[in-house]
Amino acid sequence: MATVLVTGGVGSMGQLVCARLAADGHTVRAFDLSTANFDSIPDGVSALQGDLTSQEDVTIALEGIDAVVHLAAILPPVANRLIELAQRVNVAGTKIIVDAMNENVPNARLVFSSSVSVYGAPANDSEVTTSQAYDPDDNYAKTKTESEQIVVNSGLDSCVLRISGVSIPVFQDPPAAWPFLPDQKIEFVHRDDAVNAIIAGVTANLTESTRIVNVSGGPTWKITGSQYIADYFGMIEVDPKDAIYQSKPGHFSWYSDEGGNAALGYQQNSYPQYLEQLQDDIDRLMAE
Repeated sequence: MATVLVTGGVGSMGQLVCARLAADGHTVRAFDLSTANFDSIPDGVSALQGDLTSQEDVTIALEGIDAVVHLAAILPPVANRLIELAQRVNVAGTKIIVDAMNENVPNARLVFSSSVSVYGAPANDSEVTTSQAYDPDDNYAKTKTESEQIVVNSGLDSCVLRISGVSIPVFQDPPAAWPFLPDQKIEFVHRDDAVNAIIAGVTANLTESTRIVNVSGGPTWKITGSQYIADYFGMIEVDPKDAIYQSKPGHFSWYSDEGGNAALGYQQNSYPQYLEQLQDDIDRLMAE
């Protein structure tokens, strides 16, 4: 078993990752700001307060580490408003981690949580491959692009996970505008499968072709925006015609697997299963 540092370990995704790693028998440290609510970290996970942008804090956090799962980041929409903060945390923070790992734990694995936003809006109807050129079109995507380059050029044993839109099997109020067009191809990923990919990245045997992986739902998730809305609204008895879409294509498409699922074994929840789980949650809420 490994000793794993999870940056952003108190965040919503971080807590799930920490809990799974601990359940698998790993020794886990949740690294996050002192302002984070460490009372919520899972049992068996040690709390470590620190600042990602502090070389001293990061160096202390890395002591005795076998792997780092780097989740901490400034996310949209904040990342697109506070440009300098996102640059300092997302990019400079990643460089601090990479430099500290090279100096202190050069043989440790680095699993980096990236985003399909690095591709920008889809240019055509083809499945997006990991070799497609970067085309970031907002600040968050730019910071992820720059951070990726720091990781892949670090010389470390690294795994970059370009995660698609994450679908959570819990009912949430629809957004003010859905982040895609009705006819746009989308391939989201179940939240638990995104966690599966991150966990697997810690210990998986990787080849050069699976160092960068598109983390997406798989064949059953390859749908269009209008189908996603029809399925979602159908469960809450809302007319899909009432859906409000954004005015331009979002950062989503269909994605080429290229051996990523075979290497990480993360696609375990089909789109129909997701819909069933979501319906169960809606039924639970209606019964309360």
